[in-house]
This record gives sequence, C-alpha cells and structure tokens, in this order.
Amino acid sequence: MRLPKILFIAWILWFALTGCSAKRDVIVPSQASRDLILLLPDPDGKVGTVHVATKGGSQILDKPGYAVEVEDISKPPSVPRPVEEKEMGDLFGHLLSAQPDPASRFILFLFYFEHDTAKLTHESKALMAEVLRTIKSRKSGEVFVVGHTDLVGTEGYNTALSSRRANHVRGLLVSNGIKPNALLVSFYGKARPLVPTKDEVPEPRNRRVEVIVR
Repeated sequence: MRLPKILFIAWILWFALTGCSAKRDVIVPSQASRDLILLLPDPDGKVGTVHVATKGGSQILDKPGYAVEVEDISKPPSVPRPVEEKEMGDLFGHLLSAQPDPASRFILFLFYFEHDTAKLTHESKALMAEVLRTIKSRKSGEVFVVGHTDLVGTEGYNTALSSRRANHVRGLLVSNGIKPNALLVSFYGKARPLVPTKDEVPEPRNRRVEVIVR
C-alpha cells in the first residue's frame, strides 16, 4: 500500500461549556502531494465536524473513524469512507500512542456571581453538580479555584471580593466531599477580565470564579 507522504489527524474537541460540537475547516496546502484526513472523537466520545477543502471542491467529515483523501489539490477530496482499525493503527499508530493521557487534560467551569457579592447566580448554582461529578469521576487531585471581579470599584476592594468568591466556591466543594488539599485557590480582583471594559463598567461575565479540573 502506498502510504501518504503527509498524514494529518483532525482532532475535534468537545466544548462542554458551550454545549455544542466543534466545527473546523481544513484547507489542504498547495504543496501537499497526498493527504489523509481522519476524524476521531474526543475522550468523552463527542464528535464535531471537519470541512476539508481543496481548490477542486470540498467534503464534510462528521462521523468518527471516517476519512477523506486528497491526491490532487485541483480535484475534490474523496468521498468520506470508514477506516478500519488495522489501517488506522498502521497509518496513525505512532501518533495515537503519543497522545497525552486524557486525565492530564484540563476542564474549565465558570461560576458567575450577583453584582458586588459572593452570591452565585441561579444558573451557576445548578452547575455545581456537574463540577462535582467531573472531579470525582476523574479522581482529580488538582483543582484550581480562581476568583475574579468586574472593573467596578477600587483595586483593593475587588481583590478582597475576588478572594471571597473563590473561597465561597472552595467551601462548597469541600462541603460536598472534595478534599481540601486538592483545591488550589487564587484570586486576581479586577486584573484579569474575561471581557475587557473601561473602569466602572459593570460586566456580569467578569464577576466569576474559574474552576479548572485536571
């Protein structure tokens, strides 16, 4: 079997916070002599889509384990076809074995707060159950809890407020069975807004605590 000179794996990541699968465009470079583009699921089994385009046309990959091949960039990619496990191992085995352990990857959760308080919004209260399940299922020994505020108020006041928010979330995690020594708390006040604004502009998305689960 003639092996492709250029091998390309399109990895589709699941964005748990947005609740929708990822979409990616793959533009095959003009110097490529032969490409095989393979769609694989993320560790949770979720799959997005890949749009593979050449000068001659395009194809959509939206099924895990399917691939398209490009032998001539002036022509469209081949019709998507399933790749057998043996072929996948022959072509991509060395790359698949080099993947980082899924347990070493990070998952981010965002908790939002009412204005000028350490009180979680209703929606964020409902998020806690998912965070707890994630920490426990991954047996995580390293969870980062990071507090932030918007840009309303003084630097000193907001630093203290971000600390209260971070420690409030930490307390909720501990009260629900998470070991205290697994939680690493930090806080930045108004220094690291998620959505840049001018001073004294209230922005709900900046009133947050980030929980990062490893």
